[in-house]
Amino acid sequence: MSTADLLVLIFYVVLYRILLPRFYHVFYFYTFGCRLISILIAAVIDCSVWLTVSFSFDRFIIICFQQFRRTYCSLKCATLIIAVIYLLTYCRNLPYYFAILTHHVHNNIQFGCKTNPNIDTSPEWLHTILTPLVPYVCVVLLNLLTIRQVLVASQIRRGFRGSGGEAGDPEMQSRRRALMLLFAASANFIILWITTVGLFLFSRMTYTYFYRDFNDPFAIVNEISRMLRVLNCSTSTCMDALTQARFREELRKAMKYCANMINQFVTVANG
Repeated sequence: MSTADLLVLIFYVVLYRILLPRFYHVFYFYTFGCRLISILIAAVIDCSVWLTVSFSFDRFIIICFQQFRRTYCSLKCATLIIAVIYLLTYCRNLPYYFAILTHHVHNNIQFGCKTNPNIDTSPEWLHTILTPLVPYVCVVLLNLLTIRQVLVASQIRRGFRGSGGEAGDPEMQSRRRALMLLFAASANFIILWITTVGLFLFSRMTYTYFYRDFNDPFAIVNEISRMLRVLNCSTSTCMDALTQARFREELRKAMKYCANMINQFVTVANG
């Protein structure tokens, strides 16, 4: 999930929002570059959203269905689910690749890009329903079911333990930590995506789909919703870094690896 969020920051924020407007002819010089960027920008956000759903579902299975914990919560199963999410997401955004045509060909090399009028990518309403309307409902529903199960289990366990309460109960403390992480990630997603969901519902109820300029309130809210979507990815990565020791350890390893590679490159260059 953190990797998907980082990809959103790299491709959507750095590449699409910062570099592309300033170096348009560099990135869109080759047709293949146009097509690749179109798919990546659309797919990375979808991956981030659906991996948030998978994270909520994972916590739901662990807490509510203990009998499936060993079968479902394994490295092999997690790898398979992540791979399927990435595969389906990129397949769903594949029409963006064919929606771009070559502007001209020189020496059998395709240059430039233009929109293909004969290919229609997924309609905007369908795209919004799949991301984030359906994930939004799934996350809320899974969290409510998880909360209900935790409250019932805590009440039963407290009754068995008597006056001892939860002070010396490692199981309840472990559940509380897992629940706090789940709620933090889910609440972050729900709050920061609520503008996008509300804007979609408002546009459908009032038949407002276009705006004249950026002074229009609809345009302002639309840009705010985009900003909040990106902020969701940033805060999710920060939460993982602050709350998960294994994530911090892997991040340190990655930074050390990059530092060693740079050091070796500098050594070879100077030698």
